[in-house]
Amino acid sequence: MEEFITKHTFEWVINEPLIVRASSAMHRLMDDMGGHEAEQQREHVASIVECYIKEYGASKQEAYDEIRKEITIGWKDINEEFLRSTKVPMFVLERVLYQEQLVDFFFKEGDGYTNSKTKFKDMISFLFVKSIST
Repeated sequence: MEEFITKHTFEWVINEPLIVRASSAMHRLMDDMGGHEAEQQREHVASIVECYIKEYGASKQEAYDEIRKEITIGWKDINEEFLRSTKVPMFVLERVLYQEQLVDFFFKEGDGYTNSKTKFKDMISFLFVKSIST
């Protein structure tokens, strides 16, 4: 089956449905939490983690815990929209889901996108550099 985007689908995305808002928020939260330590060493601008610590007088761990709760809520929102939405083709919703799974992988153990010392480097090497023996 050929997949194509209609004007209706573009309008749906532009109106920022829940699945798009949840994905965007989760990406931002995972990125800030994953890169927090390295960014603070570089005297980076304030992150969500630092803002939460200052606003609520929380510890770093409390901030991380709260951010993880928000990420969990985001996953629930994505799952709900994925299972209930009939406004756009399924392949459009799948792209949002796949993107969020990739972002989750990038930042699962720190900032895998920026820091080459994470498992992400090994995965890229495994997928694209090392030969597969049969």
